[in-house]
Amino acid sequence: MPKAGIDEETTGNLVIVGDNLQVLLALQKSYASSIKLIYIDPPYNTGNDFIYKDTFAVDEELYLQETRQADLHGRLVSNPQTSGRFHSNWLSFMYPRLAVAQRLLREDGVIVVSIDDTEVANLRLLMNTIFGEENFIATLVWDRNRKNDAKYFSVGHEYMLVYARNVGRLQDDGVILRAPKEGVEEVREQFAKLRGEHKDDWEKVREGLKAFYATFSEDDPRKPLARFTKVDDRGPHRTDGDIKWPGGGGPKYEVIHPVTKKPVKVPSSGWRFPTPERFWEEHAAGRIHFPATESGEPSVRRDLFTSAVQVLPSVQYSYAQNAAKRFDAIFGGERVFDNPKPFDDLATLVNYLTGTDDVVLDFFAGSGSTGHGVWLANQKFDTKRKFILVQIDAEVDQKAVSGKNAAKLMLDTIDKITCERLHRVSKAMKAEGAIGDLGFRVFKEDSPALARPLHLAVEQLQKGQAELFKEKLAHVQPADLFTEVLLLLGFPLDTKREQVPQDSANTLWRFEHPRMPQPLLLCLDPRIDDDLLDTLRDKQNHIFVCRDEALTDVAKARFYDALKLADSTFKVL
Repeated sequence: MPKAGIDEETTGNLVIVGDNLQVLLALQKSYASSIKLIYIDPPYNTGNDFIYKDTFAVDEELYLQETRQADLHGRLVSNPQTSGRFHSNWLSFMYPRLAVAQRLLREDGVIVVSIDDTEVANLRLLMNTIFGEENFIATLVWDRNRKNDAKYFSVGHEYMLVYARNVGRLQDDGVILRAPKEGVEEVREQFAKLRGEHKDDWEKVREGLKAFYATFSEDDPRKPLARFTKVDDRGPHRTDGDIKWPGGGGPKYEVIHPVTKKPVKVPSSGWRFPTPERFWEEHAAGRIHFPATESGEPSVRRDLFTSAVQVLPSVQYSYAQNAAKRFDAIFGGERVFDNPKPFDDLATLVNYLTGTDDVVLDFFAGSGSTGHGVWLANQKFDTKRKFILVQIDAEVDQKAVSGKNAAKLMLDTIDKITCERLHRVSKAMKAEGAIGDLGFRVFKEDSPALARPLHLAVEQLQKGQAELFKEKLAHVQPADLFTEVLLLLGFPLDTKREQVPQDSANTLWRFEHPRMPQPLLLCLDPRIDDDLLDTLRDKQNHIFVCRDEALTDVAKARFYDALKLADSTFKVL
């Protein structure tokens, strides 16, 4: 879909419109073992019809009768929501998508799936089957919002199941996940400003810092930093770290207070540090705090500026109302999509689980929050991550307020919301001075133009099929054929292309990608001149593809022999 994206000739970001199962199958050769992170927020099982094209093997009426949920007249005799089919339909829908997704992950890749209470237990079992129980990493709890209209408990959270493709690979590579503490650099700037104003008047510096902390709302990810209220020339710090041996039975040795020269009280469970030598090493490094007298207990000191990274906790707090308001602001305050995922949370997750040049895939793209999150992570951490978003062109629900608002903006399908959101975010980020790849290219799922494998000659088809194939090929757009050839040969969709200058009358295209061992040379002209062969002889170690009818049998033989001598491969369409 040319001109639907931004910076299409240079970007590495992709949006693919279509049924995600068909798209995943089309991508599996080109992207096998190449995706670092898959994040998906699939449709939760509400019992409503799926907008996807999946068909399930068992007829619903027959199933309800056989499982005694309906009588012979079709009247329901039990609640289908408690039935096996209620869960099995959703799991049958998810299984093939997750199975293909597993093959796309790198050996050190990770998949994260958002889910609610209805299917979290079943999804865990399904993912154990596909990814292996040994590759389970964590269940994250995302506290979104609470409602007061619940009958029993106010359930205000969702889950994220996290699995590795191969957790053994992560262990072998010594992977330890850490994330920057949100807001540390802002505190550093504020502290420097206060030091400039008040010098070593620590009480005034402390009061100024507390006033800055007071501006953080309860759901602000910087809120935990407000616990660093003590200050000195090393910056904000805490002195409440536990110095006791966990669980009891730790080493007990005498510790002399450095000022009063009297022994301090030994903790009943023993010291945290195994030997006196280690204790005093920590003290010399400034990591142990002594109270004014020996009557108090020493503690571990934590400095904000020297411990600026953290392990992400399994419970995260992110209020859905705030995420919705921030999303609405992108569309001038209009609600065009319900329940968007918070893009800043996804930016944190992307940064935590991926490296600087990795690829992130979301095949339930929705409003495009994952793409927005990747862009945000790139700007915050100076990285070059790329995204692939897949979204079916399902119509918006124009009975809902969000659907009506979307339709007014000519966004009558969800994929249009995805792309429009990316357009607006890219423009806004560029206006704020953002740099890097803020573009994306749009593809759309379609029936294949190449109705046969590349290795099969037209003569091997039945006559009627061959003529039909030739007629279809004659009407296909070159750009669409480029895409199909790339996928058939295993080239990624962000492969760079250029027209090759040469002496023949033919048009020759060159496609090259860092992951592919050979470049591709492609000519779609209906007839190929002999002069092109001279150009190809000079191109060592490549793949040449042309239309079958563009060469006579004699010419094919000459091309084959010449390209073989050049360590190249010859294929026909």
